Amino acid sequence: MDFEPIVLGGDALGYSYARELHRCYSSKTTMLAGADIKYSSASRFTDYRTIEDIDKEQRLMEWLHAHAGHFDAQPVVIAGASDWHVRNLSKHKQELEELGYVIPYIDFDLLDDITQKDRFYARCDRLGMPYPKTIVVPFSDSYDDSVLAGTSMRVVREKRELSGLSYPLIAKPSNSADWHYADIPGKNKVYIVSSEQELFSIYDAVAASSYSHALLIQERLSASDESLHTLTTFSDANGTAIVAVSGDVLVQDRSATGIGNPLVIMSTGKHHDLLEAAGRFLADTGYEGYANFDVMDDADGNPHFLEVNTRPGRNTYYVSLAGCPFVKPLIEHFVMHHDLHDALSAKELAADDDFLFTMVPRSVIDHETHGAKHDDAMRMFDSGHWSSPLLCREDTLRQRFWGRVNFEHMRFKF
Repeated sequence: MDFEPIVLGGDALGYSYARELHRCYSSKTTMLAGADIKYSSASRFTDYRTIEDIDKEQRLMEWLHAHAGHFDAQPVVIAGASDWHVRNLSKHKQELEELGYVIPYIDFDLLDDITQKDRFYARCDRLGMPYPKTIVVPFSDSYDDSVLAGTSMRVVREKRELSGLSYPLIAKPSNSADWHYADIPGKNKVYIVSSEQELFSIYDAVAASSYSHALLIQERLSASDESLHTLTTFSDANGTAIVAVSGDVLVQDRSATGIGNPLVIMSTGKHHDLLEAAGRFLADTGYEGYANFDVMDDADGNPHFLEVNTRPGRNTYYVSLAGCPFVKPLIEHFVMHHDLHDALSAKELAADDDFLFTMVPRSVIDHETHGAKHDDAMRMFDSGHWSSPLLCREDTLRQRFWGRVNFEHMRFKF
């Protein structure tokens, strides 16, 4: 069956989609982005279109309506490279499917529920999945705290009630999509808070903004990048995980807007206990498609679930490195309507190859990692057993240049 892919966003995940769709299906991806990201626009795998305000819901819907039925092949599947892309696609899923598009994401009611981290933690509590100690600070008078009943989470509605906490702490939004659009001076994806004065300053900035969900105040589980694990699952219409891959994060992004994004991920054997817990969540929600879970160990090595992303993560190319081209479950299930047990090989279903995924050069890994994981990562790098999604020998010279520029420039973040 012929099909045509559209990818929203030209970042590392967008390019990963394009290169894997070409490798597996010889497809050329129509890529829609608000800016010219050179390592994607220079690719022979993309028809790259820079469109002003395409990240905004109204403009995106206008474009998709205007172009429905005008592609060379049908069906047309749309994938988003960011949370707000996926949120908008899910929100308009029925409307877009009536126009002939394939939207490989869960329905909006479920997406909206589980991507609000306070609600995610409430579900974790019920399913016996550990999560960080959390104080919930609502910024709306209509906040419904009944969903938190019976959990260990505490709701605080006044700034003064935050006095006397022990530091350092983590502060982060419960709703990433609303946070993305809120105008907050010095806005961070996640704050590492070292004092009450700093916490109150963050509170005041959020209170003065348009953000209308909750701020979560949490214990800081660990200061080490190597305490973080990533889990990626693809589940069928019954919520049964068909492909499941785990990896240990060695290095995270340090920038304010990217903090927490894994930059180096290494396989150290599957974390079956964590994947089993994630499986309970998938079954409980009837989750269909890709999900990505972030898990962090505390100082004693005990894991805690931090969040679920209702899409492949920015680094999902590591699933391909584990042995299952990450676009195949998505295309075979949602576009081809094949049973994945038949459509994927035994190797692809197992997805248990060793891998070292990296967005940064060797020198960064060498400097930022320690102990046995450092030694293992160095051995894998030096033996050539590593890969970056942006470095593709089969792409154009211009793409390879800009991919290498981005890769090497990452050293200046450290």
